[in-house]
Amino acid sequence: GLILLDEVLDRDIYQKPRHIVGLTAYPDILDASAPRFTADLWHVILYDLSSGTWTEQLQHKLRHILLAERNATGTAEYATGLCIVTALQDPELNAVLDLPWEWKRFEFANDGTIYHRGRFSRKGETFEVVAAAAARMGMPAAAVLSMKMIATFRPRYLAIAGILAGVQGQCELGDIIVADPGWDYGSGKFQLNNGVPVFESAPYQIALNSLVRGRLSLMAQDGTVLDEIRRSWQGVIPKTVLRMHLGPVASGAAVLEDPAVLEVVRRQHRKLIGIEMETYGVLTAVEESAHPQPIAFSIKSVCDFANKDKNDDFRKYAAFTSAQALRLFVERFI
Repeated sequence: GLILLDEVLDRDIYQKPRHIVGLTAYPDILDASAPRFTADLWHVILYDLSSGTWTEQLQHKLRHILLAERNATGTAEYATGLCIVTALQDPELNAVLDLPWEWKRFEFANDGTIYHRGRFSRKGETFEVVAAAAARMGMPAAAVLSMKMIATFRPRYLAIAGILAGVQGQCELGDIIVADPGWDYGSGKFQLNNGVPVFESAPYQIALNSLVRGRLSLMAQDGTVLDEIRRSWQGVIPKTVLRMHLGPVASGAAVLEDPAVLEVVRRQHRKLIGIEMETYGVLTAVEESAHPQPIAFSIKSVCDFANKDKNDDFRKYAAFTSAQALRLFVERFI
C-alpha cells in the first residue's frame, strides 16, 4: 500500500486524487504507515469489523467533502474578464488576434479547440481575455464553443465578434452592429394551407443586457471613437462615416443571397438591421449556462447586404472594425 501511495504521489503520469484515506486491519501496520500518510496530511485508520469507529470516520470525511463541493459550486466566481468567440479563423479571429493584447496560443490535451490568451489594462487593472474560433460556421458550433469557454474560463463577459450581412438602407459597409435582440429566424413550423406549405415563425428573442446596452449606446454616440477606428484601417478608407447601431439581428442556418428571403425575415421584426449565422447560439448558451452567468453581447460589422452583389471586398475591413470596436468598448466603456 505504501509503494502504491508513493507511486501515485510522486509520478506525473497519474491524475492526483484530491483525498486519500488508508485502511488497515493490523495495528502494527497502522503504526508503521501512519508517519508516511501524515507527512502529506493524509489519514490511515484501523479497519475493525467489531467496531463502527472506522465507518463513522469515513462518513464524517465524505460528509465534509460533499459540503465543501456544494459550497464551492454555490460561491463560484468569475475567473476571466472576457471570452471572445468567432465563427471563422480568417478574417474574424485573425482580426481579434491583431489587437495589442499580448496573445499567446495554448491548448488542452483533451480539447481540439485552439485557444489564445491575452490581457488588457483598464483603470490600472489587468484583465485576462481568451479567444477562439468555432469549429465551423453556424449556431450549433458557436453554442458548443461558448459553453466550453464558459465552463472552462468562467468569463465575466462573453462576446461574439466578426462579420454579418446588413440590411441595405439601414447601415453602410463596415458599420458595427450590436444585436438587440437576437433570435433564430428559422424557429417555427411548416404547415399546409390549401395544400401549400406555409412557414409560421415563432422566434424567441433574447435582449441585450441593460448595463451593456447603456454603455454601448454611449460608445455609439461618440463619433470621435468611431472615427478613430475608421482612420486606423491600413487599407483604403471608405468614404462613408463609420457608425455603430444597436438593433435586431436574426441568426439562421444558411448564408443569404436572396433579397426575397431577407424580406421574409424582416417580417419577424420590422426594424431588422443585420442577419448572420451564430449570435443566437451564443446568446442561448449564456442563457442556459450555470451561475455565475457571463454577460453576452454580439458586436459584428457589415461586410455585405445579403444580395446577388455580395462579394469579399469588405470582409477584412468589417472584421477589423468589429475587433477594434470590441477593444475600445472593453478598454474604455465597461
